[in-house]
Amino acid sequence: MKNALNIPIWFFEIFTTAKSFKGNPIIGSPILNRLGLHVFRLILSHVVMRGRMLLLSPMISAEDRKSYFEKGYIVKEDFLSDEEFQRLEEAARSFDGEIREARQGNTLTHRAVLSPDVLENRQVLAQVVDNQKLNRLTQFASGHLRKPFYYLEEVKNQFCSGNEDPQKTFHNDTFHPSMKCWLFIDDVTPETGPFTFVPESHKLSWKRIKWQYQMSLVASNDKNGYHAKGSTRYLEEDLKELGLPEPKPFTVKKNTLVIVNVFGIHRRGNSEKSTRLALWGDSRTNPFIPFPGIGGKFANQIQYYFLGLYRKKMDDAAAARGHRSPWHIIETDEK
Repeated sequence: MKNALNIPIWFFEIFTTAKSFKGNPIIGSPILNRLGLHVFRLILSHVVMRGRMLLLSPMISAEDRKSYFEKGYIVKEDFLSDEEFQRLEEAARSFDGEIREARQGNTLTHRAVLSPDVLENRQVLAQVVDNQKLNRLTQFASGHLRKPFYYLEEVKNQFCSGNEDPQKTFHNDTFHPSMKCWLFIDDVTPETGPFTFVPESHKLSWKRIKWQYQMSLVASNDKNGYHAKGSTRYLEEDLKELGLPEPKPFTVKKNTLVIVNVFGIHRRGNSEKSTRLALWGDSRTNPFIPFPGIGGKFANQIQYYFLGLYRKKMDDAAAARGHRSPWHIIETDEK
């Protein structure tokens, strides 16, 4: 009975960002995927998202547009003026608001959400988040007029015991184009686990479509939980089979902006015990809606309102089980 009641929800999710082969029996159905369901969603989402990006492409330079379409990323060194960056760095390092922590393997990640409420009395951070050049680039790359979610993010490599960080395995975040960005506040060196991206892996080549098709037939039963939930994992031999260029680690100087299409194959680089701090942005929108949505202050406030509701739900559910949420608030002495 419960499954029968869920069928309309599962069906509706086909036309959303839902990606879990394991969590949705329709999306993960070997029979439907043999008939082409996953490939249909894959191709249609890429066509729609490309159209939305093209609608927003006059907002940015031809050079940046070409880099994103051809390579899958945009890199902008010395993004802020020296004075602006110095103020950002001071504000980020002295941030005293709510910070949440997640543990993945031997890596801790700390994030502080930069919602309108948080930014109300933090003028320096607000000015960066409202930077017109930044938001035009991220709106284009995400194919949506709404701002990304912005956070302060500190990645703390090898700060706890555990297995290897699962983010250090090559993967793509989801089946459709979506955007993440980093404005690095620390220099990123080979020792600090640089974000590593496979150039051109955001493109839907015939080889990639065939690979995705074969993957979709068995993904729902994969032993790797991330893979089964739609964050597809890739082995070294898979990259060779796809005929892709060598992975590119983004070892960059502080004050460098990196914007990436995270349908492209990527991972967090291997590292020593280290930290790296950045302003981090994330935008994942429904890839089947053919128009780039609406932006503005109200849309931005609404998305953070729903983020707050989601976080509270996760906190309450974890507390009911006697656990902490996967992204839990940490005390001052844990920062």
